[in-house]
Amino acid sequence: MDSTDQIVIVVIAATVLLVVLVGFVGLLLVVNANRRHRHRAAIAEQQVLRDREVRDAEREAVRHTLTEVGRELHDNVGQLLQVAQMGAMDRLEAEAATDPAVDTTLRTLEQAIQEVRRLGRALNRDIWQKRSLLDALQDEAVRVERLTGIPVHMQVDGRPSEPNADAKTILFRTFQEVLHNALSHSRATELSIHVGDTGGFTLRFADNGRGFDPRAATNGSGLMNIRHRCALIGFTATLRTAPEQGTTWTFLPDPHHAP
Repeated sequence: MDSTDQIVIVVIAATVLLVVLVGFVGLLLVVNANRRHRHRAAIAEQQVLRDREVRDAEREAVRHTLTEVGRELHDNVGQLLQVAQMGAMDRLEAEAATDPAVDTTLRTLEQAIQEVRRLGRALNRDIWQKRSLLDALQDEAVRVERLTGIPVHMQVDGRPSEPNADAKTILFRTFQEVLHNALSHSRATELSIHVGDTGGFTLRFADNGRGFDPRAATNGSGLMNIRHRCALIGFTATLRTAPEQGTTWTFLPDPHHAP
């Protein structure tokens, strides 16, 4: 083997060694980068979990506080107002027949007692869990009519079956959302609630307001959220509306939904 062959062999060997070294360094860089990415992902996941725990704790604290407030309103404040009402009736009942101002005062006191009890029921989670969805809808209809003066017509067909706890909560919150939208935007003079039992609990809410074009609605994400939320519990949410034609939401059990 002459010197030229030796030089070629040395160059080839050095080249191979250099390629191996470069490959090894590259592999180390890739492994290190992957390790950093995994570390960052783990930190981010821990932060998400931490934030979720904080939000859950805050929600639980709020729920607990509202439950206690509900109990206080229903049990203590309600009882005190009822005692005051009994005392006022003993002294003023005879005058109420001849004095409109006294009669109005006594009626207002009775309304205040009913409102305090209604708020107590609404805020107390224990009562909510025992209360049927139909009762909750009826209480909400009474509250809206009392506060806004807008007639709320409620019709119940048959004896609707009670949804499970998750479905009951989501349906009621969804109903509150569409009701709020109607009160805020529709300029309706009448509202209607229809509850039935067609393959399960069915709910229809309608207003006679100005309606809108759902394709051009600026709150399209809100409409999608309503449908998505209902889909999670096996319900379909159908919207029917048009400009100057009012708005109707129908919530029906999806027969194809797997429980």
